[in-house]
Amino acid sequence: MTALTSTLLLQLHLVPAGRRLDFPTTTSSFAYVYRRCQHHGWQCVARNACSPFLDTTSLEPEAAPEYVIRYRDASGATLGVTSVVQAHPAGLPARPNWVSLR
Repeated sequence: MTALTSTLLLQLHLVPAGRRLDFPTTTSSFAYVYRRCQHHGWQCVARNACSPFLDTTSLEPEAAPEYVIRYRDASGATLGVTSVVQAHPAGLPARPNWVSLR
C-alpha cells in the first residue's frame, strides 16, 4: 500500500468563480476536501474530489477559509493529508471591480 504524507502539495488559486484547489491524485485513493472558516470546525465539502476542485460557496471576505485534502483508501482509512492552505482576506476583493469585467 502506498503511504501518502503531508508533503503533498495543495495549491489554492482565487478565481472569479471562487477558490480553485489543485492537488495530486492517485488511482488507489480518494480525495476528501475539507474547509474551515475563522477557526471553526472542519467541514467536508467534497468526497472523491477531482483536481482541480472549484469551491463556489459564497463566503464573506473576512471568512479567510482554510483548506486541506485528506486521502483515504476504499475502506475509509486515512492514507495521508496535505498541508493547510488559507485564502487570505487581503487577496479577496472588498467589492466588485467593474473595470476588470470588460
